Amino acid sequence: GNVKDYQMSAWLMAICLNGMNEEETAALTEAMVQSGDVMDWPKHEIDGEELPHKVDKHSTGGVGDKVSLILAPLVASFGLLVPMMAGRGLGHT
Repeated sequence: GNVKDYQMSAWLMAICLNGMNEEETAALTEAMVQSGDVMDWPKHEIDGEELPHKVDKHSTGGVGDKVSLILAPLVASFGLLVPMMAGRGLGHT
């Protein structure tokens, strides 16, 4: 749905002043996750053993990210699946 700008501003100010408890934070996070397409990565196994974690290094969108290029292969060398989702909507990167 649509939220008026003044309603969003009031809500954000209330969070800024009062914070959020764990239940509220979890509910907001779950709502954000379910608001778009949810990708389901297949099981990842090494030598028949399923790896428990898939990780992503999220970039803040700065131009010239020099961390991802080094970090992703390093983390993958420890056996973690690193899908490396890209933010193509940034346009300039």
